[in-house]
Amino acid sequence: MLSGCPSVEQNPKKSNDRLDIAKDFLSKHQLEAAENEANKAIAFLQSNDEAFYVRGAVNYVRAGDAKKQLEIDGCLTGVDAEAIAREMDERLVAANKDFVHATELAPTLSEAWAIQGVVATLQGASDDAIRLFGKALENPARLTSVGLTRANLGWAYFQKGDMVAAAKELLLAVQFQPGMCVATYRLGRVYFERKEWEKAAEQFQDVRDQPDCQAAAQSSLQQEARLYLMKTRIEQGLTGDARAARDACLSILPKSCFAAQCRSEGASLGSDAE
Repeated sequence: MLSGCPSVEQNPKKSNDRLDIAKDFLSKHQLEAAENEANKAIAFLQSNDEAFYVRGAVNYVRAGDAKKQLEIDGCLTGVDAEAIAREMDERLVAANKDFVHATELAPTLSEAWAIQGVVATLQGASDDAIRLFGKALENPARLTSVGLTRANLGWAYFQKGDMVAAAKELLLAVQFQPGMCVATYRLGRVYFERKEWEKAAEQFQDVRDQPDCQAAAQSSLQQEARLYLMKTRIEQGLTGDARAARDACLSILPKSCFAAQCRSEGASLGSDAE
């Protein structure tokens, strides 16, 4: 539990001081330093629920870094992909262990419930994810973003195949946070799954056009939205619009798996010169 830290006298003040340092390192993506400080915070106070949460967050971020390396920085295949995927899974398991312990210590620590739900979704356990997001929403005051948690709950319903429940939660998410890029894109995916092509296209175009979705951090979501806009326009028989969406997709993160999909599925669209 203490990851090799020697036994020390329990000291809440020292624990919280170390926790603050860990949070600062985490915010700067200095993950090893953040983990070291979280371990010290736990050693000083083994009931420090937030310290377990932060240590879990370190491994959660590392899992996200592995996923980015696997799918965004390059579309890895073969043994390279298997190695990175295994690392990502191991990081998620380690993170979830700390999130679970944090909620055992503090059942109202809603953000820890919420990230457990995200982990469950990534692991394909949609029913568990739905339950965990429900627990998180029981205490919304301790959530970083109620809207994002609703969007994640909607996505868990999407993964389960319940499009009606997914749409309900995603519409609520947009009400909580108008213009939320993630909820807008995922609502488009619901409409796409239901073959409501024009509604789907509107959502994907909103992701393309919303100012908050133009930030570099949203590049992957922008590219995925362009991929599905292309797919939607193909279904509608709008070749020119599909081609434009494909070309825009290929201009964003050109080495990613999304770019590979745009290239493959849009190959038959030709070019404007043809």
